[in-house]
This record gives sequence, C-alpha cells and structure tokens, in this order.
Amino acid sequence: MAGAYCKYCGHRCFVFRIIPDGPDKGWAGHLATCAPGMEHDREETGHDHTTAINPLQNSV
Repeated sequence: MAGAYCKYCGHRCFVFRIIPDGPDKGWAGHLATCAPGMEHDREETGHDHTTAINPLQNSV
C-alpha cells in the first residue's frame, strides 16, 4: 500500500484482514491498527484488525 496514509494517525498503519461475518462477510482489505482507525473500522464493518481473520497466520 505505497502512499496510503491513515487519515486518523498519519502513518501507514494498515494490515490485510478478512471480515469473517455480517453483511461484509468475505470482504478482504486493509484495516487500521491505530486506536481511532480501529474504532472507525468497528463502526463500519463490526470488526477491527484484532477480530478479523489474518490470512497470513498459520492455524494449528
């Protein structure tokens, strides 16, 4: 995501995640890791980067 800066913290604070449920189920994209950005993501999708699926994390 070269050039994409968060409007809440001014940094490139995004990580790739998949929304696991709700009306946006299956949507994949970048979610913020800063507190204000996480709040926005929760309001919009019902998830933030800690509750959405990390496709790069190995399941045991």
